[in-house]
Amino acid sequence: MSGFFSGLFGTRAATAEAVEKPGAADSVIYDTIPRLVPLPGIHVDPIPGATAEEQAVVDAISGQRDELLRDLPLEPSDATALFDADKWLDAQNILIYVRSTKRDKASALKSLRRTLEWRRTYRPHAITPESMRTEASTGKQYVNGFDRGGRPIVYMYPHRQNTKDPQGNLKWVVYTMDQAIRSMPPGATKITIVIDVSKYTMAHAVPLSTAREFLHILEAHYPERLHKAFVVSPPIYFVMFYHIIAPFIDPITKAKIAFVDPTGGKTSGTNA
Repeated sequence: MSGFFSGLFGTRAATAEAVEKPGAADSVIYDTIPRLVPLPGIHVDPIPGATAEEQAVVDAISGQRDELLRDLPLEPSDATALFDADKWLDAQNILIYVRSTKRDKASALKSLRRTLEWRRTYRPHAITPESMRTEASTGKQYVNGFDRGGRPIVYMYPHRQNTKDPQGNLKWVVYTMDQAIRSMPPGATKITIVIDVSKYTMAHAVPLSTAREFLHILEAHYPERLHKAFVVSPPIYFVMFYHIIAPFIDPITKAKIAFVDPTGGKTSGTNA
């Protein structure tokens, strides 16, 4: 089974490069954070071009750009980064939301507006490494390397959980997702997630309300971002927890979750 992972992920190593200084908005926090870049030889699987139907919806939504950006919530003047909504609302993000709503213009508009408002109020761009020091201290979740399609890989280790703060846990997930997206090479739009649950026990289970909020954030504000999620060595406790939250997982997302036994054994109970 080790060949499975080496074939999928290729070389885990990546280089860190200094980030160029962006414009005035969205500029304060990320200047000093190194960004991972793929090593030479990794082929990036780019986002497929828009179909004629998709492009028609993208164009229609682009025509309502001013309406989408009008009267967004104001951010506090706290000397941290400001979210550049105009920059974020580019053709690629619009296409992602058009695809996530199956080319339904009204639904895509609502989803885009909700995410724009959420980014202004939750402020993922203003989460600093220093504020996440405790959440990060045990290495329970981090971005490292790229798969063979040039997609950043997020590693999760639930047994390394070190806090009982649901909101802090969610903020750490959001921070990690934004860092993964920021590390995407040109053309890449998705991430791969590897979740090692080999040492998972019921003591590591998060409250159902937290799990639902976690799923809501990922599906509502990071649509079409998941390539695959590999759940490694799931014990019976995790399978039981998965059965509990499975009804709340979007069917398309659920189809991207694969349970893997590195020893070559057979996993079960994953079709909830």
